[in-house]
Amino acid sequence: MDTPVIYIQLTVEEVLKRWPQAFSVFVKNQTNCPGCFMQHFCTLKDVAETYQILPEKLMAEIENVSSEEIVSKGVSDEKFVQTR
Repeated sequence: MDTPVIYIQLTVEEVLKRWPQAFSVFVKNQTNCPGCFMQHFCTLKDVAETYQILPEKLMAEIENVSSEEIVSKGVSDEKFVQTR
């Protein structure tokens, strides 16, 4: 199975819509992103900067949970996912 690529410019809202399991990544990193009214505007880059999380780490963690979801559902969404 190909691994999805998560883009740093995706908003929190886009990530959570596509991969609801990413909620756990935001909670694990002690962010207030899920449920925040700014999730419509904040990108993963903004989250990484605000919470002082390495962008690569944040994206890798989201990629891991999104890969699990894709494997379990057997689907992909070309709007947000690109394969390597």
